[in-house]
Amino acid sequence: MHIMEEGFKETVIPLKSRDESSSVDYSNLPLTGQTFTEDSKRVGMVGIKIGMLPQWCQKRGERVLCTAIHFPSNEVISVVDPETWYRTNPVGKRKAYTRYGPMFKVTIGAGDLKSVLHMSPFDKVLMRRGINPKQHYGSFLVSEDGVIPPGTHLDVRHFNIGQFVNVAGRTIDWGFQGAMHRWGFRGQPDNRQVGSIFRSIGSKGDARVWPGKRLPGHMGHEWRQTSGLEILRINPLAQVIYVKGCVPGSHGYPVLVNDCLNEEKRVKDPAFPTFAPEEEENADLGQLSIGDLTSKDLYSEKLFQFNSSSIVFTEADEKKSAARDKTRAKIAKVKK
Repeated sequence: MHIMEEGFKETVIPLKSRDESSSVDYSNLPLTGQTFTEDSKRVGMVGIKIGMLPQWCQKRGERVLCTAIHFPSNEVISVVDPETWYRTNPVGKRKAYTRYGPMFKVTIGAGDLKSVLHMSPFDKVLMRRGINPKQHYGSFLVSEDGVIPPGTHLDVRHFNIGQFVNVAGRTIDWGFQGAMHRWGFRGQPDNRQVGSIFRSIGSKGDARVWPGKRLPGHMGHEWRQTSGLEILRINPLAQVIYVKGCVPGSHGYPVLVNDCLNEEKRVKDPAFPTFAPEEEENADLGQLSIGDLTSKDLYSEKLFQFNSSSIVFTEADEKKSAARDKTRAKIAKVKK
């Protein structure tokens, strides 16, 4: 599956235009040590939605539902400068030069493609360049100081604990659905001998059908973005992050994750332009067992860690809970 993302709006790009080349050499760009400014825009990552699982708060023990996103072998595929992108691509004519300045198109690939039989012409071009073909591709708008050289492997610690991110992907495909499921219509009475019209939409009005009329049709499989999700936990060994809330799509769906640009939720001190892990960490990864995959997890201060002692409630908390139970009993007695 190939996803070409231009500012989180999906566009279908032919295979010929995917192999866009630029005369500029980006192989010697630095990976760390750059200064992050207000106008800087980092690259995102392509992940796979694993599913949803609960976490618990540190203070009150409240249940927080999180979504786990896996980032399998993310690698920078290509970098296209604004001038080349503007000249060769119709999407670049709208997004190469914006009010935020010139934007580079950086394409990221995720998940190594093992079978040669499933390779597309674009994948074969990558093999000639010495880059492993990927299962999923996504492109991001990046500022000039945030460009990463092609062939760079991205680590999940590209994001920070407590950071807010945007997650975009395709929603679940429900197929053809009626108006009650698609739009939440109440429907007709299902008794009084109304026949088989109890799930119909009723009258559509006179004359023609107006644009925007809610009718039965295809539901789902649309490109949607969820903005401002907080990262509560990071597993650097398994390349998994836990974000608070839900994201579009079912488990196994590819998603695109990048920094949230909201002023109140904008990242302040990120790894810029990306995080560069040490070689010793990559060497120790192959020697770990399955039970040690969560040994180096990074937790938010809000979350309860399972290797720490259990939550202890004080006498004041017990008195509050007892008073709360008495109040509930009184309310239940009044309702009877």
